[in-house]
Amino acid sequence: MQGFNMGRYVPPDQEGIYTGNQLHKKKPPGIHGNTQTVRFEMPFGIFCLTCDGHIAQGVRFNAEKKKIGKYHTTPIYSFRMRHVSCSGWIEVQTDPKNTRYVVTEGGKKKGGDEEEGEGAAGAVVGEIRIRDPNMPDDPFAAVEKKVADKAGVKKSTERIEELRGLSDRQWLDPYEHSRKMRRVFREKRKELQAKDAASEAIRDRAGLHIELLDEIPEDKIRAQLVEFGPDHGDKVEEARTKPLFADAAAAAQDSAKKSAKKDAAGKTRAQLAAEAAREKLQSEIRRNTRTRVDPFLSLDRPRIGLEFKLLKRKHMEVGPELEPQPDTRGGEQPGEPPKRATADGIGHIQPGVSLGLGAYESDGD
Repeated sequence: MQGFNMGRYVPPDQEGIYTGNQLHKKKPPGIHGNTQTVRFEMPFGIFCLTCDGHIAQGVRFNAEKKKIGKYHTTPIYSFRMRHVSCSGWIEVQTDPKNTRYVVTEGGKKKGGDEEEGEGAAGAVVGEIRIRDPNMPDDPFAAVEKKVADKAGVKKSTERIEELRGLSDRQWLDPYEHSRKMRRVFREKRKELQAKDAASEAIRDRAGLHIELLDEIPEDKIRAQLVEFGPDHGDKVEEARTKPLFADAAAAAQDSAKKSAKKDAAGKTRAQLAAEAAREKLQSEIRRNTRTRVDPFLSLDRPRIGLEFKLLKRKHMEVGPELEPQPDTRGGEQPGEPPKRATADGIGHIQPGVSLGLGAYESDGD
């Protein structure tokens, strides 16, 4: 198994001075003329100016590495790469003076080109420093700004001290405050318990699993504006089942109502409500009984239809007896003898009984 850097021996006296490639006069991998292709990793997020796409930090490219200058004795390198999405060129250079990378072509740094940190006097783009116009140029103006900042800090400190003193005075006696809070809670405990019970009942009735908020005046006003129309279904049913002519029982009921109104002065609301419920139940029972007994008011009454089934005979005769098929829908019981229908003439049959279809005599002979 071949180890790391095997075959590239560097003597101890030259270790750290020359690399293995320099010592053995070998070109580094990826070099073509004055450029070298290296694997460059984006140090920060940038935006491509060609396609306005975003390139995140840590994305790697095959970049052309060049030495373009020096800062004192430190070389300055440029890394030129092509964006995969739009094939636009992007160039990033090292900045030894500020120990950072600078995007010089085809892109811009995410978040702007300003220096990080508060109180920066300007922004650096390459080697050009742009001074912030809000920063004073006069040294005395800078001192005055510091004095104004100190005055603001002093004012804020005084306000904080006032709030702290107020809090200390209010909580000078913690036992007294605790006693007041317990007294208020004892007074409103039953009210809170009743409100919680009502909310829980509403949640159980409606099947809700959410917390109900307290009622506010706006909700009450909005609920009062909602109106529900009357239910005309009961009135229509009552009018349909009401008899056309009032009987003696209805007259007696009207007289009883009039007498009850006279005696209502000495009764309580509960008694009046019970009497009204009893009268309503009685009227509903009478209406349901009338609907059940009267066949004209029953919605599920059977439909009676006449079926005429003619017979074909060999010789047409007037007045022969026809044998009807038994039909239980007409009210006949299985044990009773079947009724017979007679023909008065050609095309005239006595109604009331369904006639069955007989067999052809000519077919059987």
